[in-house]
This record gives sequence, C-alpha cells and structure tokens, in this order.
Amino acid sequence: MMDDVNSRREHEPPRVTRSDATATAAGSEGASPSPARARRPRREAVRRRLLDAALAVFAERGFAGASLDEVAAAAGLTKGAIYSNFESKDALFFAMMTDQAFTRIETIRTVLARTPAQPYNAAALFDIGRLLTEAFTEQREWELVLLDFWRRAVQDDDVRPQFLAHRRALRAAIADSVEQVLGGSPEVGGLSVDEIVTVVLALFNGLAIEQYVDVELVSADLFGKALALLGREP
Repeated sequence: MMDDVNSRREHEPPRVTRSDATATAAGSEGASPSPARARRPRREAVRRRLLDAALAVFAERGFAGASLDEVAAAAGLTKGAIYSNFESKDALFFAMMTDQAFTRIETIRTVLARTPAQPYNAAALFDIGRLLTEAFTEQREWELVLLDFWRRAVQDDDVRPQFLAHRRALRAAIADSVEQVLGGSPEVGGLSVDEIVTVVLALFNGLAIEQYVDVELVSADLFGKALALLGREP
C-alpha cells in the first residue's frame, strides 16, 4: 500500500583495512586482490541490500514469522549489519515503508514537474493513476507485507502510534503533490485536500486488493479515470 508516507537518510565513506594499506605499500605486480582486501560496501549500499532482503523474507515468511537472522542471510550480511543500521525488526519495517512510499511520491512529482499547474489537469491525473497502478501491480510483495503489518498495528496498542505517525507523514507528502496538481489548496467537488488524499489512498489500497484477487478486474486506466472524476468540478 501506499504507504503507505515522511523522512530520509545517511552516508558513510568506505573503510580501508590494514590489508589494503599493506598491499598498496608493497605495490606487488599482477597480484589479484583477495576478498579480505576488498573495500567494504558503503552504508547506503548495505541499507539497500537489507531493505531488499527484508522485503523478500517478510513476503515469504510473514512479518511475525520472519527472523533478522533470515534477513541477514538473504542479504549476504551479518546480523550485526542489521543492528548497525536499524534498531529493531520494527525499525527495519518502517524504513521499508518510508522507502516504498516516497518512491511512489517521487513518481507523482515527476509527472507534475512536466505538466503545468492548474486547477484541473485531466492528463496529469490519468498519468498519475496509470503509474500508481503500475506500482501496486509490480510491488505486490510489498503491498502484502504492508497489509500483514497493518493488521498488527490495528491489534497492538504499542505498535499503532508509530505506524500512525508514518501514515500521517505519508498523507502530508501526498497532500503537497495534490496541491501542485490543483494549483493550490482549494476544495474540489466539496472535498478538502486532506479528504482527497484519504480517498486517493483508499483507492490505491482498495484497487490493489481487488487486483490481487482478480487481475482482470482492475484495468490500467481505472485509477486514472477515478482521479480525473475526483478532480473535476461538479
């Protein structure tokens, strides 16, 4: 889901081991670098590997059934690599949610950047709907992981506040994009921008669920048609 989203993160230079320094000083000719002499991956590369591995493991095992040992193994890293980037399994999930959500928001902003801001732009709305449909079609694994965690957040009073904070950040970011396509923050069809965002998220999540059950039910342009109708003045 759309998460399903507002925050972004870090950087760290590669480290050079003592073996690297020794090899450089020796200047040996024709020697192939050994794995021990290879540079460690940058922190953002490690985070990316962990996020991708966590998505695959959570989708296969379910959030509750998955372990951080399995995530580390799938990423080809140690469990310590997880804890040096994320405080807990929940923190790893929330980082995934932020990553997924803002990827979609950047897709929307790319569309808006190449279209003129105006109160009603049907072409941009159709384009956004098509791209969002592609997103939930191609990222089926993530949407199912999100639904799994969503159920946990609804049932667990300790988890819900953090989940809610991330969802509110997502809605705020989407609201910015909606105001761009509307050329401001007027009411449209009697709906405020916040209400429009709520409807867009409901459409995204609902259409995704329906498509996963019946792939022929949700056409590539259905989301765009709904957005165009939503943005049209009565």
